[in-house]
Amino acid sequence: MRDLVVGIDGSTTSWRAFSMAVGIAMRYEARVHACFVLHVPPSADLAVFAVPVTAFVDGDDGGDLGRDVVKELSQAGVKGDFTYVKGDVAHELEELAQSCLADVIVVGRSHHPALHLGGVPRKLLTTGRRPVLVVP
Repeated sequence: MRDLVVGIDGSTTSWRAFSMAVGIAMRYEARVHACFVLHVPPSADLAVFAVPVTAFVDGDDGGDLGRDVVKELSQAGVKGDFTYVKGDVAHELEELAQSCLADVIVVGRSHHPALHLGGVPRKLLTTGRRPVLVVP
């Protein structure tokens, strides 16, 4: 393994997925590409659509979440980066994986009891072109 993409949104399950990706990267001396995707519905007019963004993401650099991710990568001695984009979460993670030729996409499982996999992991597993690791 050389490159891993991990989706992170600040939730407990996404931090577990990030930790798993960092552990794998340490073992294989790989690079971690962490990505926060601000979900914007495709039918939304971006000029007038207001999306409430949580406090850990501010500006175009990902704010506190981005700084925390970069700090964790540095402390673990793992090469990597943080990306902040807007769009469909599964699509954007797949696009990032394609652009960096990632070996795997790592995502957290939904913590909602009825959704076990949640929309993003399910979509990546059914339509994605790369292996997906879903972390509980």
